[in-house]
Amino acid sequence: MRIRIYQINSELDKNLVKYSGYNDLQKLQGNADIDAGIYKNVYYGDVEANDLEDIYQLFNSKRIPTHQGHSLSVSDIIQVLESDDERLNGKCFFCDAVGFKTVKFDTTKCQEMDGLRCIYLTPGNKPLDLKLKVDEYETLKDAVQGFVEITYPFDDTVAVVGNEEAKLEGMKGNFRIGSSIYAGPVLIVGDNGGEDFTELTPEQAERYMKRFAEPEEISAEEAQTDMGITFIGFNY
Repeated sequence: MRIRIYQINSELDKNLVKYSGYNDLQKLQGNADIDAGIYKNVYYGDVEANDLEDIYQLFNSKRIPTHQGHSLSVSDIIQVLESDDERLNGKCFFCDAVGFKTVKFDTTKCQEMDGLRCIYLTPGNKPLDLKLKVDEYETLKDAVQGFVEITYPFDDTVAVVGNEEAKLEGMKGNFRIGSSIYAGPVLIVGDNGGEDFTELTPEQAERYMKRFAEPEEISAEEAQTDMGITFIGFNY
């Protein structure tokens, strides 16, 4: 399921509606309308979930890579972009004290995620064009779920940031470049030769979104064959 999550920016919350249920909005702000202008996009990505309750449990049970907010709470908004359940697709849901309420929510008024434009690729999923703090090492480590490995397979001012131990850890294959297989989650970021990574240009973002538009099916076993390691047995 591909989703976005929006949470209230406390600095903009003049009516103190953060963490308040839907039925409390009228009392706190004088109307029951949800003000999208005080919300910020804190997550954009793919999750293993069948319904909204699964999403709630997921974001309250473990750290979700690239998530920039707090655990899922009352007053948060879930936007379902792609789901096997057609009843959820294209709709926004208010996380209420009990359950979820379908609401009108103008996402164009929300603040964007923090960071610089990059492309995020996870095994078996379509690419994500999003913003992350790619100039910070901890963000890179969080996104690739482990130790960072940087390669330069393209004739372009970009770097490919992956997990150094992805194949050793048995992560699924992600994509092929030439004869090489990349495994696990990967970022494509701008690199102009400076000390920190930079933002992708609009042209670069479009280029790599097209390049990786169709996910490749590569098993963890197949990815491990590309480790370049030969195991030698010894007789004692």
